[in-house]
Amino acid sequence: MAESGAVTHRTFSSSKSRLCAAALTGSIVLTASMLALPAAAESIEELRAAAKKPPKEPDKVLALGHSLRRAGLFADAVRVLKTSYQGSKEGALAVALRLETVRSYLGAGQQKVAQKECDSLKPINKGKFELCIAEAQLFWRRGSVALPAAERALSALPGDYDSVVAKGRALGQLGQPKEAEAAFRDAMSKDAARYEAQHYFGELLLAGGRSNEAVTALKRATQLAPDEPEPFELLGEALPPGADAEKALARAIAIRPDFGAAHARLGHVLLARGDAARAEASFRRAVATNPKNTDWRAGLAGALLAKGDASGALKEAREVLKIVKNHGHAKLVEADALAQSGEIDEALPAYEAAWGLLRTDPTPLVHAAQACLKAKRSTTAQAFAERAKTTFPKWGPAWEVFGDVAADAKAKQVARDAYKKALAAEGHVDKEAVRRKLSAL
Repeated sequence: MAESGAVTHRTFSSSKSRLCAAALTGSIVLTASMLALPAAAESIEELRAAAKKPPKEPDKVLALGHSLRRAGLFADAVRVLKTSYQGSKEGALAVALRLETVRSYLGAGQQKVAQKECDSLKPINKGKFELCIAEAQLFWRRGSVALPAAERALSALPGDYDSVVAKGRALGQLGQPKEAEAAFRDAMSKDAARYEAQHYFGELLLAGGRSNEAVTALKRATQLAPDEPEPFELLGEALPPGADAEKALARAIAIRPDFGAAHARLGHVLLARGDAARAEASFRRAVATNPKNTDWRAGLAGALLAKGDASGALKEAREVLKIVKNHGHAKLVEADALAQSGEIDEALPAYEAAWGLLRTDPTPLVHAAQACLKAKRSTTAQAFAERAKTTFPKWGPAWEVFGDVAADAKAKQVARDAYKKALAAEGHVDKEAVRRKLSAL
């Protein structure tokens, strides 16, 4: 974790923005040309124009609806797709149109409407009706309800790809990663050309801390579906902050310009790379898509702080805390902003509160020690630094600030030992800067 005065952490993007399934029914295959979506953001206008004059043929309506959903034009997708319902009341195409409509509702966050829309599938295809229910429940992370629905779907449609994927997702939500992995691998074996199993398998691996494997799975998903935004956004989360993550997120945004989760993650990536101005712009784009997302607003507060706008950061952080009183990262930004403004007496209880909310994150302790050292509160700085290196003995930034406190107290040998441990420990430290500190001793 970067030690830069700003909070940089893995984006806490809303799971809703990427959990709705992107698959079409396995019983109908759309050609690549039918589903082709222009990559540039300006092509959104072309899609809007096409939605105003949709085709009459149901298969072309389905293709257009999918492209609209993929671009984030969910309301247009629903309107276009529903125009074909009267002309398609049975068969694989009728099923596909209804499933695509449900997924468009889910993309727009309208879970209740989506679940009600599933009822239109019941008289047409019982198995796909159960799949629809499973996907609607997965949206709210109700794995305990989604799993039986997926099982019922598979009873009616043995081996159905989408239903196997839904089962894997439900098992993952229920905390059964081994069983979920088995389901995803089963789906991959059934259809290696589809991306959904790779995508959700990557999500499962990422949640389990298997980042390298997650990157491999997600890269495969993006290769299989280069015009689907969700795998690129998740790949941007799985990759460490850098050029590759930025590229993946830019691709997701090119496909879906209002992809809030991608903008938010890009903000974190840019912040970690020291580009506070662009990070602020990315967070503002994310917040514009969903002003109620407190994680994204906390990210914006962190970007403002990194820019040196302590008053703006403090205001944004406190707005977040009005909504979620126990938002740890917003509390940390509040503490950092107060310290940056010279209000160390107000900052100290804020740091203590942030540490109470972020017990697995060493940043509040490290930042508190740094702030106290800057404010000439040597004793308090030592107390925070001692807690940091004792609680997180493998964390390099904790050892670095402990060395800074020791150097300030003229305890040179203690400082030397701490700096050496900082160089060998985990976490980001500026190794050249630490070596200069050692030389100065």
